[in-house]
Amino acid sequence: MSSTFSEIGGRLRELRARTGLNQQDFAETIDTSFRSYRAYENGQRELPTAVVLRIHEIMNVSPHWLLLGEKEPTDDRSMQIIEQVAKACLDAMDQSPTERDNAEKAKKLRLLVKLSLGQGECLPETDIRELLG
Repeated sequence: MSSTFSEIGGRLRELRARTGLNQQDFAETIDTSFRSYRAYENGQRELPTAVVLRIHEIMNVSPHWLLLGEKEPTDDRSMQIIEQVAKACLDAMDQSPTERDNAEKAKKLRLLVKLSLGQGECLPETDIRELLG
């Protein structure tokens, strides 16, 4: 049994625990047999690429995290989107005298970044202003 397989199995176990599913139901969800899934989670068998990709598609989990245990590095395009959102958000907040709490500003900024990254580009400034209230 490889320690790498064991580490991947631990991340599978963690992911499954977040879903609240048992091994049988999780195996069905990712379209693999219970026996195979149990072996992946116990670190007794290598996780095939096809299963990694299904987990990525179904559970929205980074293959980078699943296989290596690391967050996926942020690419240049994502960083550009984050910068655009931050600027638009700060501009809109400068125009809103009611928003003073930095913790609330940070939560709103996080939401706007998440929405923008999800759509692959910065939200329009009008949408940002509307979401900021």
